[in-house]
Amino acid sequence: MWGLPVLVLWVIYFSPWHVLSAQKAVTYLLALGIVLLAARRPDRSLIALVVLLPFQGLLLAKLWSWGVPASVVKHLGAWKEALALGVSVAGARAFIAEGRRADTVDKLALGFVACAVLYAVFQTKILAGTAPYTTSARLLGFRETAGFVLLLLGARHAPLGPHFAERAARVVLAAGAVVAAVGVFEAIDSSAWNHFVVHTIQYPGYQGAVLNDHPPHPNDIRTYGSSIGDVRVGSVFLSALSCGWYLILPFAMGLERAVRRRASLPVLLATLLVGAALLLTQTRSAILGALVVAFLTFQPAAGRGRYWRTQVAILLGGLALLGVPAAFATGVATRVAQANSSSDQSTAGHLRGFTQGVDTVFKHPLGLGLGTGAGTGQRFGTDYSIPENNYLEVGDELGVLPMLVFMALTLALILRLRRAAREHPEVLVTAVWAASAGLAVAAWFLQTWSDFAVAWTFWGVAGAMLGVTYRSATVASTTEAYDKPMPGLAAYGSPPQGAASSAIR
Repeated sequence: MWGLPVLVLWVIYFSPWHVLSAQKAVTYLLALGIVLLAARRPDRSLIALVVLLPFQGLLLAKLWSWGVPASVVKHLGAWKEALALGVSVAGARAFIAEGRRADTVDKLALGFVACAVLYAVFQTKILAGTAPYTTSARLLGFRETAGFVLLLLGARHAPLGPHFAERAARVVLAAGAVVAAVGVFEAIDSSAWNHFVVHTIQYPGYQGAVLNDHPPHPNDIRTYGSSIGDVRVGSVFLSALSCGWYLILPFAMGLERAVRRRASLPVLLATLLVGAALLLTQTRSAILGALVVAFLTFQPAAGRGRYWRTQVAILLGGLALLGVPAAFATGVATRVAQANSSSDQSTAGHLRGFTQGVDTVFKHPLGLGLGTGAGTGQRFGTDYSIPENNYLEVGDELGVLPMLVFMALTLALILRLRRAAREHPEVLVTAVWAASAGLAVAAWFLQTWSDFAVAWTFWGVAGAMLGVTYRSATVASTTEAYDKPMPGLAAYGSPPQGAASSAIR
């Protein structure tokens, strides 16, 4: 089998047909190898996704600045798809081998992915003359719209090992702390951070050479609030929106540890850092999502100690004492106050986008097709739609039925995580449930799942936690059944000593 790649390369180089270029062949072979390795170790693959996804843009840009060809860097960007596909393959194999039955979450997720696959393959027939015809646009649209749902299925059924929940909990909070620390540094010295990204990392050049995206201000990557000096931190994402949404899950993780009195001093500092960076993004939908997370800490869950509500009240009171003055000092309070003002440019844009999204759904009940969303549509210059609502985004692309399926999937996932949080004492399970509600609310106002680091991190971890709780419950029920005495045996009592030997004699 190891000689097969050599044979394939030989055929490509010396074949007179030139069916496939050598560069593409090597790329496909490497991708296949990564997928196979990821399928063998889905736990490490999922951890790698959580660790590397927030930093992939800066890492790839640095490789390009070191002289790596743009075509190679572009192919290297597919590392996350290879790992996610490996996790999905491992999940599919385990699901078939265990003979499990699909529940509501599985059925809705499979139905949504099937709708996306149908559009990816037959979009030119379904929406003749209106949708993007290029295969690249459709595949990238599928990756953006349904890739995280596919990862949910894979992570839920893949074998992840007995201690995956503890490792994932540490990694989620650590990655969030690093992202938050960079964001706080950006708020303190935005000029230094801008110089580092523009001149040291050379990110604007990477955008033009690799992503075919030319920013309007290549020498300034910062995002400003109500005034030119009011910087909204974007940290390693270079986007205040993505940074704010991403920090919701680490914030829920740190808050849950503090509620359970399992937070060391570094964990408490990391939680405060994440909360401060979340405020500094000035992303109103993310701040609302964090408030939902804080509210759900008052709800009962397994593993929370006695008088946890008093601990939550004290903790949130302390955070409010620190956060409220910071909100007024950094311009967050001003942006929140402008949310109800139709004269505010940002608020007016959100309302206009929502109205246009509703109109698009009514005018095009089958959708505009994959590749017409905000991310892929802007990249390929197609007639894209930005409805300022993730659920309407799905409806604008795939139509009314997939939109309803996605909404039902989101609700079913939240309810399933809620039940898991009531039954299992894992810290990350409860944190993921709280974060799911917060992110679902944030998705009502903007495209929360448009960033891969946000969508793939959350949906991958959520699927993993459902799988961990299922296997834990299965092991517990098997052990209980094994320890339970056989029916009717107690009626006969215990045989007297020597009875067995007498019977043998």
